[in-house]
Amino acid sequence: MKESNFGFKKYNKEEHTSKVKEVFNKVANKYDLMNDVMSLGMQRLWKKKFIDSLNLNKNENLTFIDLAGGTGDIAKRILSKYKKEIKVKVVDINQEMLIEGKNSFKKFDNVDFICSSGESISITDNYADVVTISFGIRNMTDREKCLEECYRILKPGGIFACLEFSLPKDILLRNLYDAWSYGIIPKFGKIIVGEEKPYKYLVDSIRTFPSNEDFNEMIGNAGFINTSIRQLTGNIVCIYRGEKE
Repeated sequence: MKESNFGFKKYNKEEHTSKVKEVFNKVANKYDLMNDVMSLGMQRLWKKKFIDSLNLNKNENLTFIDLAGGTGDIAKRILSKYKKEIKVKVVDINQEMLIEGKNSFKKFDNVDFICSSGESISITDNYADVVTISFGIRNMTDREKCLEECYRILKPGGIFACLEFSLPKDILLRNLYDAWSYGIIPKFGKIIVGEEKPYKYLVDSIRTFPSNEDFNEMIGNAGFINTSIRQLTGNIVCIYRGEKE
């Protein structure tokens, strides 16, 4: 049976999915606040660059799927940039995260929230113009299957875009990054959320995620063409992009 990393430990599919759900149940109501704290506010710049990087040929009559989009942070940015006749479906496996998202979208009739696994997305084939996933694919139990599902639900010519943490290649920056990640972030988790363990897992999960090149190869293996990698802030995060033929 295939096993997946939960931090540095490995579990079977059912156990891994359960543990990831447990992590996000614990942090859902302070998720966006902690993202600001953990990144010293940089996540706002990263997400702006992420949305700008979509570089779409048109800006109206578009359908977006934001996968692992729980609180709706990326959906808000999509709605702000692409304002004309668009639809956004926020998909997340965690109901607690979706509840947080729904609470801030009560005035929107073009945003839907769907509770669904990223490895079996409840969306029909060839549906979306764009699929985005921000800081979510490293938490998937089966990343290859998730990428295949993203390919399936995209229209021909559609865009897949992924924003994910990486590891700095500069030694000095890497040492500072490790000190912040392991020495400070879990303590902030304890103060703000009341839990250290979820943030210890999130820090560990970055270290077990594939390298830039390996993950980009996985995207290509799922069928995407014209794949690219864009490093931000010394490779602390990367934007991955691909197209469906």
